[in-house]
Amino acid sequence: MATFIIVVTALAYIPFWDTRGAIPRKVKSFIDTFHKMYYTRCKVIFEDSVPSTSAAGSKPTLYAIHPHGAFSLGWSLLFAADYMENVRFCFSPVLYHSPFFKLFAMVAGLPGKADKGSMISYMKRGENLALPPGGFEEATLTSQYQDRAYIKKRVGFVKLCLQHGYPIVPVYCFGENKTFWNAQGFWNLRLKMNSLGAPAILIWGSKFLPILPKRTPNGLLIVAGKRIEIPKIENPTREDVKKWHDKYMAALLKIYEDYKHEAYGDDAKSMKLELW
Repeated sequence: MATFIIVVTALAYIPFWDTRGAIPRKVKSFIDTFHKMYYTRCKVIFEDSVPSTSAAGSKPTLYAIHPHGAFSLGWSLLFAADYMENVRFCFSPVLYHSPFFKLFAMVAGLPGKADKGSMISYMKRGENLALPPGGFEEATLTSQYQDRAYIKKRVGFVKLCLQHGYPIVPVYCFGENKTFWNAQGFWNLRLKMNSLGAPAILIWGSKFLPILPKRTPNGLLIVAGKRIEIPKIENPTREDVKKWHDKYMAALLKIYEDYKHEAYGDDAKSMKLELW
């Protein structure tokens, strides 16, 4: 066991993986095939163009993906998609430095760290980025009966986009919250745990193998909304950040309202997206 852990750790931290090589291609193909076979439906919609397969000549963009869910299934599908191969998906530093997770992430896609310093470095290089702004808090809040996004206090990514002139594409994965049951309540305690870098979920998925997601009637529908063009302001004021953060939240709500009927059918009539 010790030898296995050492080998995995070494593989995770030796920078030799080619994300376009044979092994990564097979891993990505497996993830894509698994999603399409496992779920009743697995569909991705881009209201604007699909990310360019070439980094040259395209304006770098940040894709903000909700909800986090228990295991970020919609995020994982996008992470391994060929059309997102030039997008760096930024994870919690805790996860990023975990050898097992990092090895998988390096093989399946282009991973990065979601801390401020790393994000600034990526933006200075002009990389396309993806980020789950809701983080562990959004995972904690997940409920199979209510769509939620933890976003009201998450303004840091908007400020960075203003400082570097990055457009933001809001992305919502319908059905993510229905793949796992999650215990509800005790929010103050659980969100406090999240602030310390610890997840606080208690989940159950498939009836017979609870670590696997439920196969719900409506499956997954991932919608990438229209690009929000952000001006470059090197020293944005609080008012600047609030203005564009409000625009982002409005765009996220619009995606939800525009596509909830396609995602949930007749059940969508009384459904709303809660913003925390």
